[in-house]
Amino acid sequence: MALVALLAVGFVVYRWQHERPPYGPEVLELTATVQMLPSEKGLGADYHGMKYNADEESTVVGGRISWRPVPGSHGDWHDDGWFMIFVVDKRVDLKPPQIAGVSGSGHRVLSGGDGVENRVAEKYPWLRGAGDIKIDDHTWQGGGSALSTSPATGEVTFVAEFPRIRDGDPERRFLASAPIALSDVMVALVYIGPARQVYWATRLYG
Repeated sequence: MALVALLAVGFVVYRWQHERPPYGPEVLELTATVQMLPSEKGLGADYHGMKYNADEESTVVGGRISWRPVPGSHGDWHDDGWFMIFVVDKRVDLKPPQIAGVSGSGHRVLSGGDGVENRVAEKYPWLRGAGDIKIDDHTWQGGGSALSTSPATGEVTFVAEFPRIRDGDPERRFLASAPIALSDVMVALVYIGPARQVYWATRLYG
């Protein structure tokens, strides 16, 4: 019995250490600005060095997020984990189908998802739009994209496009669409640990 109790205590301590983030969002001095961008047919527009094209029925949202990397961050996701940036339409808890990001620091900014965002949605009900959409008890449908980058990156510029999706189009159930106002937009930053732990999430806008 003593061995069982010792193993149980050891497991609890391990889980606590495993799930404990090395730092919280308060040390990063996070800032975010979000704005509407022009969307006109045939326009090759520039937003802080990011080129984008959007048709006249789309709504385009641009933003810049910056933070102070903690000492020792070196860009290795296997050691440091990574940050995920979510842009969500709060009205329907959905993500836009297209989002792109760049950083002047030289670190990669990737668009997409790999399933860990479902754990984010489960842990933070206010960010349930981060995850996939449940079809039935056994089926989930991916919808929209997020950005991922290293905690060492320090700043990210992003452009998210919300296309016009007509009533009756099946994609409307899974993707955020135009028209959308800035008051409908939420931007959140999530810290994912190197073992895919969801360390924390913080709302940056909306």
